[in-house]
Amino acid sequence: MTLTEINKKYNTQAKCLKLLEKLRWGKTVKCTYCQSTNNKRQKSDPLRHTCKNCKRSFSVFVDTIFEDTRLPLPKWFTIIGLMLNSKSGIASAELKRNVGGSYKSSYYAAMRVRIGMLQKDTKLNGIIEMDESYFGGKARKRRKSKSHDNINDLSTATNKRGRGTNKVSVAGMVQRKGKVKTKVIEKLTKRNLLYMLKTYAKKENAILVTDGFRSYKELETYIERLEINHKKKFSRGMVHVNTIEGFWSYVKNGIKGNFKSISKKYLPFYLVEYEWKFNHRNFKGNQFEKFLKNALTHEKELEYWKAQSSKEVKEIVYG
Repeated sequence: MTLTEINKKYNTQAKCLKLLEKLRWGKTVKCTYCQSTNNKRQKSDPLRHTCKNCKRSFSVFVDTIFEDTRLPLPKWFTIIGLMLNSKSGIASAELKRNVGGSYKSSYYAAMRVRIGMLQKDTKLNGIIEMDESYFGGKARKRRKSKSHDNINDLSTATNKRGRGTNKVSVAGMVQRKGKVKTKVIEKLTKRNLLYMLKTYAKKENAILVTDGFRSYKELETYIERLEINHKKKFSRGMVHVNTIEGFWSYVKNGIKGNFKSISKKYLPFYLVEYEWKFNHRNFKGNQFEKFLKNALTHEKELEYWKAQSSKEVKEIVYG
């Protein structure tokens, strides 16, 4: 849906609420605590219902990204529309300029929207490409240490390119002409990669394509694997990892162009956003309503990711 359509169709709190209740419950309202259908809407607060079975008050917001929000639903819908329609992402400062309010409100709402993009039922099959990428500062030229200093410059040490770096490592899998799934993995060991593979891919009727990284070789004990040696060539017929490498390029260019820099702690949220957009690149239906239906199944997972100190926020990751 276009932003104009969203603002015209859902311009009041009541219209937005009606859509959310329809997407979550259908025609019959269910208690979010005991699943009873024996309830009634409160006269004093049309947003809430009272369950006659467990005697508790509830709303459609309970256990969703909208829980405890003070932001009006029409603004929520505008933010969602802007984020869904921005191919490479949109910064919170730009959301603030478009929607109004404070930067903090726009940032927090955007993070909740990213939680709503989580897709828990992702299962890849067919031809699956697997590769890893590293997120961190741009590699710098090595600088000679001073005569009285026996250690190398830390900026050089922390920004080595490729494998062996101490940048943030992210593993990714993509199904040819299908979906993508990413995961931040500190140590790219056979055990960690195998766990990711078993979680997000089907073993039956599937072939894994990787490069020559030694941790991938061990995956042959679980799934049939084809390997492309990048020292010789980058593709050999159907044997290549160009699709997943194209996805990495899409993510890094999006981060660099729209967010400039993001913290290491919140990198998974941004990866989820790019996953959603890649996975719905050819979707022809109503993506706005599909997102809302998906978002109504997620709890407020953002609470478990709040930065504990200013030091954590300053751990910057560049695209």
